[in-house]
Amino acid sequence: MQPATQDQRDPLLDLMWDRGLILFGDRVREEYALRTPVFIDLRRRLHEDLEALAQLGQALHARLQRCVESSAPQQVIGIPDTATPIALATAMAGRGTSLPLDYGQLRKKPASYPGGKSGERAYMGVCDPAREVTLVDDVMASGKTKLWSIDRLKKDGLEVQRILVVVDREQGGDEILAAQGVPTIALYSISQLIRYFELSGRISEGVAKQALDHVRRRRF
Repeated sequence: MQPATQDQRDPLLDLMWDRGLILFGDRVREEYALRTPVFIDLRRRLHEDLEALAQLGQALHARLQRCVESSAPQQVIGIPDTATPIALATAMAGRGTSLPLDYGQLRKKPASYPGGKSGERAYMGVCDPAREVTLVDDVMASGKTKLWSIDRLKKDGLEVQRILVVVDREQGGDEILAAQGVPTIALYSISQLIRYFELSGRISEGVAKQALDHVRRRRF
């Protein structure tokens, strides 16, 4: 198999590989003592790397910009805790562009203000029914956290228009969400990501096949 040429290189994927945000095989076992052949970690290593976080936010903003057709104001909200800073980076990337993004924060545990007008709320921000809400997360797997977030935001008066993820693991979560009327937009699919690292010579054909087989055996 021929390696990827310079023109085919993806600077964001190269950066994610170099920063250890995407690991395969022995690197997974060495770092996390897990036996999975592929591991995507957009938590600690990403959150402490502002350069990588900013570049990811720019890529997600560009991806969202390509699919938004409405003239309605747009808002992004990250699924806690992993995607909270990712959504904020996406909103920051929209400043000064033709697609500015409002931002709001979703909490795992609602904040309670007994006797106050806000009451108990998991959403921290402005509730504007004119906005289209995009829910942001790191990966799409089973879709369970997305369904919880959609339900939680609905209780606080917000309707989610779409899901935006960094990687769709192609395990069926997008189909579950689509059945609920919420489409998924992915920056990468897991098969695209694996093939890129194989073509760029980072992983062998055998490791690539093992990773793909692992994901395909675990559909929801």
